[in-house]
Amino acid sequence: MRVTVDQSRCLGAGQCEQLAPEVFRQDEEGLSRVLVPEPDPASWPRVLQTVDLCPVQAVLIDEGPGPAPQDTK
Repeated sequence: MRVTVDQSRCLGAGQCEQLAPEVFRQDEEGLSRVLVPEPDPASWPRVLQTVDLCPVQAVLIDEGPGPAPQDTK
């Protein structure tokens, strides 16, 4: 599984970077970028939270091959 940010939707709210700074970073234009497209299992709960909290649904999960993240809620 991979995480991406749809740059055409992102408006730089910054919630993804606040929740998972090891995975996301805002660039010089204030838009979110993915630092680690395939985060470690410990990061997935926060990454999945960013999907829910992004005000414009710019954080996307590609559920292609690979292990599913563990839900530790």
